Amino acid sequence: MKFSLCIEPVFEDVPFCERIQLAKDCGADAVEFWDPWVNGVDPKAIGEAAAKAGMPVAACCLNQAWTYRMNFPWSVVKANVEKSIEIGRAIGCTTFIGLSGELECKADSQKVLLLENLKRTAEIAERAGVTIVLEALNSLYDHKGYYLDSSYVGFELVKAVDSPAIKLLYDCYHMQLMEGNLTNSIRTNVDDIGHFHSAGVPGRHELHKGETNYPFVIQAAEEAGYDRYFGFEYWPTYDNRQSLRDILQYVRG
Repeated sequence: MKFSLCIEPVFEDVPFCERIQLAKDCGADAVEFWDPWVNGVDPKAIGEAAAKAGMPVAACCLNQAWTYRMNFPWSVVKANVEKSIEIGRAIGCTTFIGLSGELECKADSQKVLLLENLKRTAEIAERAGVTIVLEALNSLYDHKGYYLDSSYVGFELVKAVDSPAIKLLYDCYHMQLMEGNLTNSIRTNVDDIGHFHSAGVPGRHELHKGETNYPFVIQAAEEAGYDRYFGFEYWPTYDNRQSLRDILQYVRG
């Protein structure tokens, strides 16, 4: 398995672009992030730092993903997806994380709206050779009011779109809180998973300090044929460098 590190919540005492080399030094295979350009980080500088470090960029969020959700009017979604792809070219990223938006209407109506927007997005993504991964989040603790809080609904959407450019981001932390059954869900739907996120449950800290048996889950994903990145998106509770090394030792055995 290849492991990527989301560098926003870690190494916060280090300038953003320098965190990429630091992640490599600690043993990560790739980096990922949310949308640091919103806070003034130059996408070109990120791309140059990643290239210099020899670190792939596994994923990043669509531009201002929390502001421009995938259930917005199509004209807004289209413009933002196209802008994100341009940013991705500068960064060296071809996998983009999209969010469903808050629960704003009857669930069946919102699902239809998301499905229509995802089908249109798929056409753009296929032409550009990129992947959009729709993320399911927990609505119990961290994201109350978020619409897509079920991997089952997420997989239904991905299957209905039926495009290699639209996948689900399976976040083990969020789905452990919402529904459990991680291993069976992964094995059954592995072809529809475009990226993984992970953190310890509860607390969203180190993977080895929670209730989830991550080595078992990762092995199941590998055996099912998953060959993309498995991302760490967590908040460390002790020295960040040692924390990452400990996680990597834990998941690699």
